[in-house]
Amino acid sequence: MANYDCMDRSFSRGFYKYGKLIARHPLVFLISPILIMILLSVGLSQFSLNGNVELFLPEDCEARLDGAFTTDHFLIGTEGGDFLPNRELELFNRRGRLILTALDGKSALRQDFLVDLLRLDQEIRSFEVTLNYTVFTHEDVCQRFMGQCVDNEILKFYRGRLHEFENLTLTYPLSEIPTDFGLTIPAFIGPNLGGVKLNNASVVQGVQAIRLFYSLGTGPDEDDFADAWEREFLQVVDDFQNETSTMRIMRSTSMTLSAEVNEAAFTVLPRFVATFCILVLFAVCSCIMRDWVLSKPWLGFIGVISAAFSILSALGMLSLVGLEYNNIVSLMPFLILGVGVDNMFVMVAAWRQLSLYLSVEERMGRTFSEAAVSITITNVTTVLAFIIGASSSLPGVRTFCIYAGVAMFFVYFYQMTFFGAAMALIGQREAQNLHCYTCKKVLPREESPNKFYLLFCSGGISRTKHKGHTIDLEHRIMKFFHLYYAPFITRSWVKGVVLVCYVLYLGGAIYGCTQIKEGLTLKNLALDDSPTFHYYDLEDTKFREVGPAVSVILKDELAYWDPAVRGQIENLTQKFEKSYYAFGKEITQSWVRDFSRYWGAIELVWPDKAKPGKEAFMEVLTQDFLMDPRYQMYQLDIDFIQDNETGERTIRTSRFLVQTRNLLTYVDESKMMLGMRKIAEESALDVIVYHPAFVLYESQVGIIPNLLQTLGIALACMFLVAVIMIPHPVCAVWVTLCVISIDAAVMGYMALWDVNVDPISMVNIILCIGFSVDFSAHVTYAFVVAPKEDPNSRAGYALHALGMAILQGALSSIIAISALSTAPVYIFRIFFKTLFLVMVFGALHGLVFLPVILTFMGRCMPHRAPKEEKDKDAVAKQQTSKLLHNIPLKPRPAAQPVIA
Repeated sequence: MANYDCMDRSFSRGFYKYGKLIARHPLVFLISPILIMILLSVGLSQFSLNGNVELFLPEDCEARLDGAFTTDHFLIGTEGGDFLPNRELELFNRRGRLILTALDGKSALRQDFLVDLLRLDQEIRSFEVTLNYTVFTHEDVCQRFMGQCVDNEILKFYRGRLHEFENLTLTYPLSEIPTDFGLTIPAFIGPNLGGVKLNNASVVQGVQAIRLFYSLGTGPDEDDFADAWEREFLQVVDDFQNETSTMRIMRSTSMTLSAEVNEAAFTVLPRFVATFCILVLFAVCSCIMRDWVLSKPWLGFIGVISAAFSILSALGMLSLVGLEYNNIVSLMPFLILGVGVDNMFVMVAAWRQLSLYLSVEERMGRTFSEAAVSITITNVTTVLAFIIGASSSLPGVRTFCIYAGVAMFFVYFYQMTFFGAAMALIGQREAQNLHCYTCKKVLPREESPNKFYLLFCSGGISRTKHKGHTIDLEHRIMKFFHLYYAPFITRSWVKGVVLVCYVLYLGGAIYGCTQIKEGLTLKNLALDDSPTFHYYDLEDTKFREVGPAVSVILKDELAYWDPAVRGQIENLTQKFEKSYYAFGKEITQSWVRDFSRYWGAIELVWPDKAKPGKEAFMEVLTQDFLMDPRYQMYQLDIDFIQDNETGERTIRTSRFLVQTRNLLTYVDESKMMLGMRKIAEESALDVIVYHPAFVLYESQVGIIPNLLQTLGIALACMFLVAVIMIPHPVCAVWVTLCVISIDAAVMGYMALWDVNVDPISMVNIILCIGFSVDFSAHVTYAFVVAPKEDPNSRAGYALHALGMAILQGALSSIIAISALSTAPVYIFRIFFKTLFLVMVFGALHGLVFLPVILTFMGRCMPHRAPKEEKDKDAVAKQQTSKLLHNIPLKPRPAAQPVIA
C-alpha cells in the first residue's frame, strides 16, 4: 500500500514520547489539571443567566436593518404618552394578553360566556397594585391614545349592550360600534376573534376563541410599575380561572416567555445528575473484567470525572469573560459527558491491546501513540463543527457553540493530562498485581487456592511462571464480533438482506426529506403544558386569519404637496392591497390617502386655503388634518424635521400600514414578508416594509438552502481533516460518503419524528457531522489496512477490532442524552432526537451497512499484504490495536518480558 501516512507517523511518534513522559511524572500531570480546574471554577462566581427570547431570533438579517431604520424615525411604543398597539416596533412590549375559550368546547360568543368575560375585564381594569408606597391601577399605567386607555374593540361592542344580546349583529372583520354621540364607527375586530364561523353576509355565527390585549404605556422610568402590574395581572387571572365555570383562560405577559426560558435552564439539572450517575455506572461496568487485577473500575469513574472537569472549566472561564449562559447551553454538559466517556473507551481499549510484559512507561507510550491521534481527529472535527455552528445568526445558538467548543478543548486537555496520569498510576497497580479495589497483592487466576478466591480476588499474571507466554486478554464482546457476528454478516444471503435494508433505509430518508417542515414558533421556547405554551399554541392555531399590520416606510424626503407624488404613493398602496396576504383598502391606514380626500374637501369648502405649494400643504397638514380627532393617529406615522435657521418643517420620513391576513402556516408568513419586500423593491420610491415579527419570519427564510450550504462547508472541512490525519485517501472518501448518508437520514427521519427544520435543529444537524465521523472512519481504515486479501476476511478483521468500541461509543452517547428525551422543553427534546438518530444510524453504518458494502468494493481498494514475521501473533496484535485508532504502526520486535 502506498505511503500516505507521513503526517500520521509524525503525530504517533510525538504522542509516544508524550505518553512516556506522563508515565515518568504522573503526579505532575494529575495534580496540575486539578489546580487549573479549581482556578477556572472561580469564574462561576460571575455566572449569569440570559433568558431573553431575542437570543433565539437572528441578529444579522434584513429585518434587523429595517427595524433599526424604523426605530430611528418613529416611536417604538415604550416611551410613554399617546400610542397605538398596531404601531409598536418591539415584539415584546409591556402588556397582558389573554386567550379565552369555552370550557364546553362550544362557541365563545354566547351570553353567559360574555357576562364572565366583561366581569373579568372589569377586575383587570380595577385591581390595585402597591409599589414603593404608591397604589395604582390599570388606568394609571395603560397605553393611552387621545387621553383614553386603548380598549379591545370586541369589548367595546358588547359593553353595556348584553341585555340586547339576541338583537346584536356582529360582522367580521369590520363591525359597527356605537359611540356616545349616537353614531356608529367601523372597528377592526379581527385581532380579537379566532376560529370564526361566518354566514354568507359576513355575520359572525360563532367563534372558538377570544383574544384580549391590555397594553401598558409606562415610559422607561416607570418600567417597575409595569412589571409589578404584569405580575399582579397573572395572579388575578389565575384566581378568576378558579372561580369561573364558563371559560378556560390562557394568559401571557411581556416577561412570561423569558421567565420560562430561564426556568427551562434549571429543569435539566436533576436530569444531568441522573445522567452523571448512570454514566459513572456504565463506565465502571465497562472497565470491569473477570480478572480483578486487569479490571479498571476507578479508571472508568475518573473518565467521567475528567469530562465533568471540562464542563466546570468551560463554564468558569466563559463566565469570567462575561459570556452569559442561556438555556441552549444547558445541553452542553450532556454532550460533553458523552464525548468524554467515548474518548476514555478509546484510551482503555488501546491499553488492553498491549502486552502485560511491557513496562508501564512503554505501555503508556504505545497507548498514547495509538489512541491520541484518534482522539485528536474526533476532537478536531467536532470543534470544527462547533466553529461553523458559531457563525449562526442566532445569539443563543452562537453562545452554545462557543461554550461547547471550549468544553471540547478542555475534554481533550484533561484526557491528555489528568486521565493519562490516572491511567499511568493504575497501570503501576496492575504491574504490581494489586487488586483493583483493595490494592492488595493477589494471585493469578490459575493459582487460586479456592473457588471464592477465584471469583472475587484473583487476577493478573505470574511474571516468572508465564514469562514469554501469550495471555488471552480479549473481551467477550470482542470474541462475539470475531467468532459469531463477522462470519454471519459476511454470508451471501445476509449481505443481500443488508443491501435491501439499506435501500429501504435510504428510501425512508428520501421520503422524510420531502416531508420537511420549517419554522420555529414561540410556543417551542416555553415549558410544556404551561399557560404560556397553551397561549402561543392557541395563537398559532386559532388566530392565523389576521396577521400583523405591516409598516410601509417611505424613506426619502418626498414632495408630498405634489399631487403626482401622492398619486404615486397611492398606486404603491394599491399594489400592496392587491396582495393575497392583504385585507384591502377598508383596513389600510394611509395618511396620504386620507389627506388627499381631506385636501379635496378643503378645495371645495375653502379654496383659498388649499393653495398649491409646500407652505399651504404643511399648514393644512399640521394645523388641521393632524389635529382632527379622526386623523390624530397619523401623528405617529409622520417624521418631521425642522430647519434650525428658518424654522421650516419638512417631512423626513413617513409610513402607511397594510393589514395582513391568511397567514395560515409558517411558510405563508415568509411568503407574505418576501412578497411585500418584492413590491417595495419594484417601486420607483425608496421603500422598506417592517414589522417586529419579521425578525421571527426571517429565521424561516431560505433555511433549507442555508442548511445545505453550511453542511457542504462542514463536509469539506471534515474531508480535509480526514485526508491530512487518516493515512489513506480512500478512507477519507468513504468516511465522507458515510457522513452524507448519516446526515441525510437524520434530516429525513427527523421530519418523520415531528421535528421541524428551524435554526436550532439546523445547528444540531451540522454538529452531527462532527459526531458521525467516528463511526465510519475506524471501520473504513481497518478494512483498508487489514493484512488479508479476501474482502470478507477483511470485513471480519475490522469488526473484530472495532465492533466493541463502536458499540460502547454509541451506547455512552445515547445514555448521556437519554435524560433529555423527557425534558419539558421542545429545544431539549429535539436535541435528544437529533443526537439519538446520529448515534443509531452511525452505529448501524459502522456495524452493518459499511462492512457489507466494503466487501463488494474490496477488490478495488488497496490492502496491506500479510507478512511472515517470526512473531506473527505479536505483529497482528499491534495491527489490531492500531486499527482501533486509525494509526498504522511498523511491526515491532516481540516484546521481552519485563518485571515491574
